[in-house]
Amino acid sequence: RTEDTVMLDKTGTIPLGNRQACDFIPVDGASAQELADAAQLASLSDETPEGRSVVVLAKETFGIRERTLQDKGMTFIPFTAATRMSGVDLPDGTKVRKGASDAIEQYVKENGGRIPADLHTHVEEVSSLGGTPLVVCENNKVLGVIYLKDTVKPGMVERFERLRAIGIKTIMCTGDNPLTPSPRKPAWTALWQSASLRTRSP
Repeated sequence: RTEDTVMLDKTGTIPLGNRQACDFIPVDGASAQELADAAQLASLSDETPEGRSVVVLAKETFGIRERTLQDKGMTFIPFTAATRMSGVDLPDGTKVRKGASDAIEQYVKENGGRIPADLHTHVEEVSSLGGTPLVVCENNKVLGVIYLKDTVKPGMVERFERLRAIGIKTIMCTGDNPLTPSPRKPAWTALWQSASLRTRSP
């Protein structure tokens, strides 16, 4: 039996997997500082590299000191595969959430809010740069997008070229926004050209 195809999970296999927050992009009249403050609150108990980087970026960019859940009696709402978001509930009833764009949009709509006209533009801009967009909302108001940046691991292009040279096809499996690993982006073009990668959603 001859194997002619290798399937790889994208996250942590092809890119470095330690995505870091690098920008806060406000929408619909919200300020970048307002977005950063909410994003930091939603990330206080998020121990992932992404979550910690959000806290640090808010502090470095706007001088927002790192708080604790006990400071304001907040309750942490952990990420789950079902909700695809996390955040905090404040004692005054305020709910801050961050997560996948479609999950936050659904949450906002279910709570009587509307989706800003410029949200999709910014989400697609981040994805087109090879990043991961996380959307932040406070109650039923969308505040903006966190740009999480990742890079392709060194040497991956050459490894895929070697596989292709011996007739092995590679397929990349990802649950990302289809734009994130797009062959039209500089971060991924070489991989697609050398390895004939194809994006497949689970």
